[in-house]
Amino acid sequence: KAATASSSSSSFREFRVGEVIVPKDMRGMETQINYLEQQFIYPGIDYRIMTMTDGEGNEIFSTESLSDPRQKKQALLALRPCGWKLQTQLWKNYGMNTDWPVQISAGAISDVVTTRFNTDSAIPRIVSAFRRDWKTYTLALAVALTPIPASLLARNFVSFYVIPSASMEPTLLKGDVLLVEKFPRVYERTTYGDVVLFKPPPTLRDIVTSNGSQLSSTSLFVKRVVGLPGDGDIRLVDNNEVTINSKPSIGPNRELCADEPLRLIDRLLENGKGKDIDRLGEDEVYVLGDCKAVSVDSRVFGTLPKENIVGKPLARIWPLDRVKLSGDF
Repeated sequence: KAATASSSSSSFREFRVGEVIVPKDMRGMETQINYLEQQFIYPGIDYRIMTMTDGEGNEIFSTESLSDPRQKKQALLALRPCGWKLQTQLWKNYGMNTDWPVQISAGAISDVVTTRFNTDSAIPRIVSAFRRDWKTYTLALAVALTPIPASLLARNFVSFYVIPSASMEPTLLKGDVLLVEKFPRVYERTTYGDVVLFKPPPTLRDIVTSNGSQLSSTSLFVKRVVGLPGDGDIRLVDNNEVTINSKPSIGPNRELCADEPLRLIDRLLENGKGKDIDRLGEDEVYVLGDCKAVSVDSRVFGTLPKENIVGKPLARIWPLDRVKLSGDF
């Protein structure tokens, strides 16, 4: 399914294959937003660019490869929602009876999208969530705003975290809401197999920004700890698995999630900084996502300073049918 429309703005946002974009409901752009919604491209929902072609149907990796502004706007982006397999009924409710991806011209969407890591994607996501299921999200908001006597303690040391991607599937699904403890010296309460939240090290920040996304000062990532200080002989072996101390890394079966069709992880692993490590330093850990087909983890960005670990999940509080009142993931 292909759709095109021209942008009314002279500005143009570049796109690249594999990037995740989030449409925004912007004032003054109602006509453009309405057009996109007719193609099932809704504000506040994450869409991945699966493939891209120029105006003549030739595959390209980025609009930056096109020199003419008109050609850039005519490029067709094949978009598919992140986590679409889990949202089949949602799209049927929206009236969609075709299959993903859908094709949208770059000019039709350039003025009204941001990246998943941009802070300006937060409000569109919240609005989108309430549109989909206002009753349950209103309940969640009421719970979140319930007065707590120890409010200062809660604000500083307990928070909510929404899983933003598929990197921890099937353990944690995109949209799951975790209750997270962030008391001091989290690392000292961390052992093999624990799921942790951490501030991205510089190598991970560079990877994210080089792919056209942005991180805020409060951005956190979630992975599973598989290597601790002193562990050695860390090797990336066949099928992108990792061995530590000459044994398979701890954790669940990492084959149980859906592959990314473009296998972008393979390209990142070509120059991965964590493919061959003799020994972890006294301040280093090694982390992996539970979905090896998509997870950008220590295989790619290398070791994680233990001081970057800032939290551990206490429970999963959303969705209601998957509530888990423990942090044992």
